Amino acid sequence: MRSLPSTISRSLICLQVEMWFGSRFDDIFEVRGFRREKRGTHLTPEHHQVTLGYQGLDHITRKTRVTRFFKTEKIRQTPSLGGQFLRLSLAPQEEIDLRSRVDFDLDRKIQDEDFQKLEISEAIRFLGSSPGESSIFLSPRIETDHAIMNRAIERSRIDLQMLITENPNLNQEKPSLIPFAGIPWFSAPFGRDSIITAYQLLPWHTQIAKEVLDFVFEHLGKTEDPFTDEQPGKVFHELRMGEMAHTREVPFIPYFGTVDATPLALILMHEYLKWTHDRESLERWWPQAMKCLVWLEHFGDHDRDGFIEYHRLSPTGLVHQGWKDSHDSIMHSDGAPAQSPIRLCEVQAYAYRAYMGCAELAVLRGEHAMAASLKTRAVHLRARFGDLFWDSEQESIVLALDEKRRPCRVQSSNMGHCLWGGIVNYPQAKRVSNLLLGPDLFMGYGIRTLSRKEVAYNPMSYHNGSVWPHDNSLILEGLRNYGLTTETETLAGALLDVLESVQDYRLPELFCGFKRRGFEPPVPYPVACKPQAWAAGSLFLLLKSMLGISIDLDQDHLILRTPILAGRLREIRISQLEIRGQKLDLHFHKSVDRVQVEIPRMDSGMRVLIVK
Repeated sequence: MRSLPSTISRSLICLQVEMWFGSRFDDIFEVRGFRREKRGTHLTPEHHQVTLGYQGLDHITRKTRVTRFFKTEKIRQTPSLGGQFLRLSLAPQEEIDLRSRVDFDLDRKIQDEDFQKLEISEAIRFLGSSPGESSIFLSPRIETDHAIMNRAIERSRIDLQMLITENPNLNQEKPSLIPFAGIPWFSAPFGRDSIITAYQLLPWHTQIAKEVLDFVFEHLGKTEDPFTDEQPGKVFHELRMGEMAHTREVPFIPYFGTVDATPLALILMHEYLKWTHDRESLERWWPQAMKCLVWLEHFGDHDRDGFIEYHRLSPTGLVHQGWKDSHDSIMHSDGAPAQSPIRLCEVQAYAYRAYMGCAELAVLRGEHAMAASLKTRAVHLRARFGDLFWDSEQESIVLALDEKRRPCRVQSSNMGHCLWGGIVNYPQAKRVSNLLLGPDLFMGYGIRTLSRKEVAYNPMSYHNGSVWPHDNSLILEGLRNYGLTTETETLAGALLDVLESVQDYRLPELFCGFKRRGFEPPVPYPVACKPQAWAAGSLFLLLKSMLGISIDLDQDHLILRTPILAGRLREIRISQLEIRGQKLDLHFHKSVDRVQVEIPRMDSGMRVLIVK
């Protein structure tokens, strides 16, 4: 928009305002650099409300409508191709309000007169929400004595509310609320991202886990399709609904090229049942969970060596199919890329935890023979993992085993996920924690994805030296689960320092792995998503890990194990926390040598065990 003064007098100022609009209607994959041989047709702009249109190769017409609302009668509008000229006159000190609204194929319409009554911030909030979304994060209320932490908690809630989107379920009337992975690059359902985000929000917001599990189990793989890497019982990786997905120019329709989303879904199901005892949902999910277990045993372990591996089938799919899915993210110590099929260390830990969790759920359902079988499978996996993934020379966990089962002897944050999965013994966990918080992996604000001593290390790379808060949040809970309290406090304090150093009160999707220099903020990653779901969720898992909150499936009491308050935190108050239909308030405050716990209010059916 630009304005040109045309006439100036003592009593009147005349302006000509030019407003121009345009859209290329690029698919998100075109924005990311994908080159197409053909494109659809741009439609002639409709002048009444400046409506821009495009008919894609999928025969779907997409439109962008720009509507203007002006609180003055002194404007004469003259439409032109893709834009508009406005002439207006203003008296001295007179104010004029020029507003526009942009709609993108919205089914829900807003009356023009209603929109004009809204303040700009209210209009944005109104357009960006849907009925019921705001109620998800009303409770529990979490307050601290740290102003920045309080703002960060609220920022995370707002970001998650913005990203949680209604998506249709195949066999249910009610759509599911799914956290999209991040804006702008990953504004779509992602199996792994949505599952981990839902896990991070337990026990604070259990409804999201239920919605995510409903969605991923409804969209479970049904057949074998090499183009999309689909297999029966496999959880999808990414579901796109754009033109290039519809025309099968890309395989994300959905795409199933992920090796870890399936065991992660089983982990989330177990964790959700621990906090809710929602037996009705368990019965609905159980047949799908059995299909996931079959996938792990057969398709996931195609060569029957006892480990879960991946190998790309789709010619346009992902080369690497763990959470580090860059083309160069899995390598040997000399920097040479590992060849598939690849067995990632953290995926074996996920599978171990999934087997153990499903064994507990089988006992809950009275299926004791199945429970025994799953435990046996888990024990064998753990023993074989210790034989082949533990590097006794470096006393660390190797990143992966390649096509010939040769170890990728590089040190990475992936081994921290093995603590989260519980697949190593305590002495090994202690050694791994020392490496994770040593100078080669720990950069002051968090743990790098790859050790700086490795040949492939690059602090500005996406997966080979950067720092991801969600990655660190899982490692943090892994440290807590092994009782490594000092290490937990160190890592939690580093992540809290990130919040104190950035301007928007957000944990970023990722940042560069350069060594911390005093109070200088971490170096931003140039094209990180903002907001990003599992970055926002990391703050809630950080809180859970600090406070040592847990619960066992077969017990009826909440456990608070050696609570800590890292950094400058001295007090946390939690109100209306709901566990299995019972509510309680918790108050944590730091004294000289420990964190004290008070329970101001608790329903009669609740029990709390405080372990110091």
